Amino acid sequence: MSEAARLLSPFDFRSDFAPQASAPDAVRLSAEELAGLIAKVRAEALAEVSRQETQETLDRLDRVTATMRDVLADLLQLMQLLDSAAYDDATKPQVRGAVTGLAQRLIDGQGDLFGLTRDLSTKLDKAPSGKPRMGA
Repeated sequence: MSEAARLLSPFDFRSDFAPQASAPDAVRLSAEELAGLIAKVRAEALAEVSRQETQETLDRLDRVTATMRDVLADLLQLMQLLDSAAYDDATKPQVRGAVTGLAQRLIDGQGDLFGLTRDLSTKLDKAPSGKPRMGA
């Protein structure tokens, strides 16, 4: 048993709560590096804003397109009502209501499309002139 005790070496106990190494020195940038960093952040921010505006425009176009598709589907129903109206006088109020409703929806949809076209045109006119315009 004494031989086993001689083979052991003493353990050097260290606390895990000892102070850590000091923080690295302050970051130093030259004026050119700082200007480049600011330009990069600005360009990325502008690109993100542009991406968000484009996404909002695409979402708006999707909504208007979906509305127009619904109007076309309703026009098919109107055609079916018109076909049956030739044989049944009771469908005339339905036809008038359908025509009035569809006309209003088409007028509203056209207003949305014209407004969106105007908005896009304004954005494109304000875009930097060095870049080609969309659709050109």
